[in-house]
Amino acid sequence: MNTLNLEKYFERIHFSGTPEMSMEVLKTIHQLHPKHIPFENIDSYTGTVPSLDLDDIFKKLVTESRGGYCYEQNLLLSEVLKHLGFNVKLQLGRVVWGRQEDSVAAQTHLLLIVDFGGEKYIVDCGFGTATLTAPVLLNKEEPQQTPNGIFKVTCKDETYTLWMLKEQWFPVYRFIPEHVEPIDLNISNWYLSTHPDSHFKNKLILSKVDENVRYTYTDHVLNIRSDNGEKESISIENDMKLYEILMNTFGLKENAVEVLKSKSGN
Repeated sequence: MNTLNLEKYFERIHFSGTPEMSMEVLKTIHQLHPKHIPFENIDSYTGTVPSLDLDDIFKKLVTESRGGYCYEQNLLLSEVLKHLGFNVKLQLGRVVWGRQEDSVAAQTHLLLIVDFGGEKYIVDCGFGTATLTAPVLLNKEEPQQTPNGIFKVTCKDETYTLWMLKEQWFPVYRFIPEHVEPIDLNISNWYLSTHPDSHFKNKLILSKVDENVRYTYTDHVLNIRSDNGEKESISIENDMKLYEILMNTFGLKENAVEVLKSKSGN
């Protein structure tokens, strides 16, 4: 990533601070990224395998003001952080959100591990419903407060599990730290976008988080969950309402709507 593209990225996420390798900058970027670049799987839902080429990701998420899912979100974030001097490693995780911690799951989620100040942090702007909005210490089992919720990380038999506190503790994903090659991402990206049973192929999923609220759309329902625990569910009854929330709630533009329309033929 060159300096010009970095400036365009900062403009996209409304970052106005000094671009430097510091914990303050890491926290600020981590909070602003999921606020202004929504989680969305429009490409896989409409029959296109998202490109993992960094130039393509930048064009889509920054230049074209689209969103993306974990591979796109975190590969972009990784390049930004590495340009600033951070030590960043790619990590694949097994999603167990909505299930038991030890449920069988393939390695299909991309997260980042950032080494800074002698500590390791989970950095992840691409999980959707439970996406982080701040770095979370990897080797600290006590609950950790973030701008949007309380998380914790447990470790058992070399396996780390990220948990989110709602009414109770829910496991998000688990992973064993190991080296990830680009080909690993290509395989899992292809699987999620093409396998008949993949929910990214079968369901439209949208998510965005701001300072106080998480917005999530799936199965024709827009869920709005406030940090104080209040939740509102709104039925999205037709395509026109869907296109409205796409732009008004999730901050996408007409280009995203046009791609989605190709699915319905409207």
